[in-house]
Amino acid sequence: MFGISLHNMFLLYAVINSVKAGRKLIGFNFKDVSPTGYKQCLKLCIGYADCLSVNFSRNRLLCELNSQQETETVQVTENTKETEDFIYISRTFFPNDLAPHLMNSACPKGQMHVSRSTNEATCVISRCVGKVPPPYIEYSTGIIYPTVSMDTADETHGNVGESRNFTCPQGTVAVGKQNVTCLANGQWETPRCEVCIESTDPKGLNYLGSKNVTFSGKTCQRWDSQTPHSHTYPNNPENYCRNANEVDWPWCHTTDPKQRWEYCLIPTC
Repeated sequence: MFGISLHNMFLLYAVINSVKAGRKLIGFNFKDVSPTGYKQCLKLCIGYADCLSVNFSRNRLLCELNSQQETETVQVTENTKETEDFIYISRTFFPNDLAPHLMNSACPKGQMHVSRSTNEATCVISRCVGKVPPPYIEYSTGIIYPTVSMDTADETHGNVGESRNFTCPQGTVAVGKQNVTCLANGQWETPRCEVCIESTDPKGLNYLGSKNVTFSGKTCQRWDSQTPHSHTYPNNPENYCRNANEVDWPWCHTTDPKQRWEYCLIPTC
């Protein structure tokens, strides 16, 4: 790590001792490191352009990096069981000589300094700072759905490799996993949802999705086509699965001459 002179060491300890204990900024930490010392905690924060303060626990040697600092509207929590062994310090009060070649060369948001030598460092993507993208709705008919809801108060925070759970918009369900991961390029994965059949519509009579493959993977025949199977249901759109004759479930004619029709595999909401 980076060296620090004896004089600056005394200044650092003076800062530590002057900080009031039992204070912690809650709800804004984006990275926890343990075990680590106080000096290393401050240096780590300096490496992130969007680290504005730290919470440090002397007893647990726990360093919490915060994306916010105390303001008139953002208050530090004091004198509770959760905060009793923490000290809070804003980046504004960090010693200037702690890592001088980093203090004046902040990395872009979402990146951190990684040391190459005593006086040289490079910026590496470490976080996703943009919002989770709108969901990709599979088998949709162009209906505009609201944004997915995230199971976290701040969906913009996440270290590379971390995941956040999401809930699909009403009328859709998740395809596969129900979380998105912060990728190495600093972008969140795109949530994937699929139009589903509501529990109040057990036969799928009102299904308006665009699924066009059967449960066995066969492609659906267009409803306005009589090839390879002739039929009397020409008024349905494209080759989407529909419950055209009010049977048990949405279905379609297939493009396989040997298989006239099959049900479609559509999830329920």
